[in-house]
Amino acid sequence: MSAHYFVSDAHIGGGFADAEQRLYRFFESIRGKAESLYILGDLFEFWLEYNRVIPKQGFRALAELAELSRTGTRIGYLKGNHDFWFKDFWQRELGAQAADELDVTLDGKRVYLAHGDALDRALVPRVFRVLMRSRVNGWLYSLLHPDIGIGLAQAVARASRVTSAKPSLVEDMAGFAEGKLKSGFDIVMMGHSHASELRRFNGGVYINLGSWVTHFTYGVIRDGVPSLEVFDG
Repeated sequence: MSAHYFVSDAHIGGGFADAEQRLYRFFESIRGKAESLYILGDLFEFWLEYNRVIPKQGFRALAELAELSRTGTRIGYLKGNHDFWFKDFWQRELGAQAADELDVTLDGKRVYLAHGDALDRALVPRVFRVLMRSRVNGWLYSLLHPDIGIGLAQAVARASRVTSAKPSLVEDMAGFAEGKLKSGFDIVMMGHSHASELRRFNGGVYINLGSWVTHFTYGVIRDGVPSLEVFDG
């Protein structure tokens, strides 16, 4: 049986110890079962790469992902609003593609994947996204000592974290997904809103993965059939 898994918004390093341990058990539970695992952003409270340094709170998660990759699971990463700057770590160490959005075919189904923060019309997320995706800002930030840069990134990430779903954002994301399904996609998956849901539009399926921190929800496509599930391990 073919199985593809999807998870988002775990915010590792954000002070959610139980959620982190449950995530590691989830990774272990799909080892040898998952053809692919796609992380739809904000796996960490923040992700910031220097040329020779990565945040140490990501070590256990990266070790679990490396083991998944070693045992045959393809890893994909969709950049979230807490993923500040990427270099080559994910590709070099995990063979993982890090992208803003992906158009992939899984079990014969055309699937659109993104974090979804680009649809957030609130002022703070919009400004934050522009600042964090700027190459110039990334270069300037890299001049800071890692202890300072990572510490500052952690403070900013905590201040900008979404704590509850905004009804307008939930509907905007659903409307965007409906448009994607009408354009030819069979399945759309996103995160960011922290509101898990599954909706059907004209024969297609939209899944928002919600927040791992509070709901432990994840998506899965088994032999072409998508579902939204809860990990209780």
